[in-house]
Order: sequence, then C-alpha cells, then structure tokens
Amino acid sequence: HTNNEVTNADRYRNSINSTLVKEYVFQNIKFPLTENYWDLIDTAFSEIWNNKIGIGGEFYWDEISKMIFLEFQKQRILIEYERIDIIANLMLTYIENNGGFLE
Repeated sequence: HTNNEVTNADRYRNSINSTLVKEYVFQNIKFPLTENYWDLIDTAFSEIWNNKIGIGGEFYWDEISKMIFLEFQKQRILIEYERIDIIANLMLTYIENNGGFLE
C-alpha cells in the first residue's frame, strides 16, 4: 500500500464508528477470531493510530501491522503476523473507503 498522511482536515472530516469497523473485519476474514483477540488488536491499532501516527503523521499500511505484532511479542500474546496484517489492512480499507478516521 501507499504512504498516507493524516491531516487535521481528514482526521475530523468523518469519524468512523468502531462497531462498524469490527463488523466489516469479521465479515471479511476467512479465519476464526475471538472477541478477546479482536479487543487486543483493536486496542493496539487505536493506540498506534492515536499516539504514534497522530495528526500529520505519515505511514505505510504494513507499519501498523508490524507495530501491533511487536507489541504482542512484548506482551507474549500469540497470534500469527499474517492474521494481524489481514485485520489491520481491513481496518484501514474500511477507514479509507468511508472517508474518515478512528478517534
């Protein structure tokens, strides 16, 4: 994926409902995902989005997956990188397609 920049105008143009993001992810994955793992991934994604990328931050889509995976390794949470990458990319796809950003 491409390098994206988060700007003030984009960030506040249209907030995204995290429940709708979750529904989109669960409808588009082809593997089981527990609520507990969803919560862990969603929390890590939000933390990275809000605190590491921030307004005006540029990022490549795979950077978020890598950051989530590294955080899980630190916490000794076992999940395949490929699954994190699929989920993070679905979250970003939903956000991009709906013209908004998670708060």
